[in-house]
Amino acid sequence: MEGGCGEKEGLRMRNEFGPSVGPKAAWFGLVCGDGLVMVFEDKHAMSYDLYFTKPDISLEQFHEYFEGRPHCTAAGSQVCYENKDTGVYFLIAHGESGGEDPEEIPSTATLNLNYYRPHVFGLEAADEISAFVGHFGLSIHDPQTQGMDNGDFDKERFLHAWNHGNELGCLAVLSGENAPRDVFTLPGDRLENIWRWNLNKTSIQQGLGDGRFVPRIFLIEVEGRAASAAVWPDAIPELIPKVDYLAIVRNELAPRSFFGTRRKDTIFVPIRDLDPALEAYATADYALPAYMLPTVIIPTSLRDHVQKLKHTGIKGKGISLDQVLDEEIVNKHRKA
Repeated sequence: MEGGCGEKEGLRMRNEFGPSVGPKAAWFGLVCGDGLVMVFEDKHAMSYDLYFTKPDISLEQFHEYFEGRPHCTAAGSQVCYENKDTGVYFLIAHGESGGEDPEEIPSTATLNLNYYRPHVFGLEAADEISAFVGHFGLSIHDPQTQGMDNGDFDKERFLHAWNHGNELGCLAVLSGENAPRDVFTLPGDRLENIWRWNLNKTSIQQGLGDGRFVPRIFLIEVEGRAASAAVWPDAIPELIPKVDYLAIVRNELAPRSFFGTRRKDTIFVPIRDLDPALEAYATADYALPAYMLPTVIIPTSLRDHVQKLKHTGIKGKGISLDQVLDEEIVNKHRKA
């Protein structure tokens, strides 16, 4: 199940993408997976809250800007950034502060980015913040520990503070009384390479043209562990990323039954089992090692190999990016 702004974010701010979970600025709930895990009294404890202070921009200007941005959807005074390719999402709200709470920071807009996330959420947010700040010439107020304080937005300092706060957020969950027993993880560099592949997927596809398919990498649970996967239908011409599993959809190449009819199927195959058949097409020109299959005509030997593959019995259940944490952080802070 994919995450998204309406389901996971907006707990502290007014939520116009879905029903509010609690009163504004009263408490912050961390949502992980399918349910509420913990509730924190400190409204800043489990999210990175960045305030855009000057100059003031109108709601009309706010909407007009984000209507022209990819992956952005406006609803009332909020904009949900949600990249369907990468799985990253967060909220930016116009005029959220300046209400009855004396602790609120006067600002023209506020970013809310939840912690207990893989580190790549910060990487993608940093680029969107940079564009927003640059367009309007905005100053910021950053109250986070090790944050930027007041003044200009600095991408490197933001990422430093985000990673620090996110690790503390993971520590709070993993060391708490209600710490989850099972946590999906992947190494941080692996997560980042998967994220970069998906982030650049559209531009890579445009560069290669229509003759070769570029798949999105998705995450699955196999035997209780997180793994990466991509689809490869009917051995079509494709730039195949070196993921853990290929989901091979066989229609034209479906094996024949005893009576000679084809039975469409989908099999999950560990990519290591296909490496010998694919190694001639290996390329290191992308975020992940990949196999650049020829366009138009796939060699008969490769098609025959795919057609003869047996069912592996492997079943993969889809999981969203926000459910998979950096392995290094979890290993460091998980309860023994």
